[in-house]
Amino acid sequence: MLKTVKWQKDLVVSIKVEGGLFVLAQMRDNHLLEIFDLFSEDDDWEGLDLNGQDVLFTIFVSLKNIKGIFSRVVSETEVVPNRRPVETRMLSAIFGSPGSTGARLIELSENYSNIGAEVIKESLSPTHDLELIHRYELCGMVGDPEKIVARIKRYKDTGVNWDSAKEFLFPGIQLPMS
Repeated sequence: MLKTVKWQKDLVVSIKVEGGLFVLAQMRDNHLLEIFDLFSEDDDWEGLDLNGQDVLFTIFVSLKNIKGIFSRVVSETEVVPNRRPVETRMLSAIFGSPGSTGARLIELSENYSNIGAEVIKESLSPTHDLELIHRYELCGMVGDPEKIVARIKRYKDTGVNWDSAKEFLFPGIQLPMS
């Protein structure tokens, strides 16, 4: 595990999921971290070009809190970093009185922030907007490393890519298919 790491745009890191299972991630603008749908049992990524790989999910992270899940920095001599545009559509949580929670679909600002974001669709509904809710990530900061690792494990074990925080905003929501 890395003891120290500073946020560096396009830095590729390996995440130790469990035992001998690793996944790749890349730091992007404004503390957005891309997790790739790539797994390895030996943490060897030699010759990989991330531009042709599927991004599993992109989330805002608190590096200070999650740096312990990184096993190592993967150099650009091993892996070509992803240069595709970062996903800028996200879900912005709506917190109201009990039973009045939800989310709106937003387009992040030029600075990759929810501050100044454009609202694409207000008040998403699981009945009418289930595909959008399944597709887009919440724009809140994730600071719990166990939540990130648990999500990756769940995907690896079941094929379901799901942020369980959405269940709080949309109680009883149907989970995505694997």
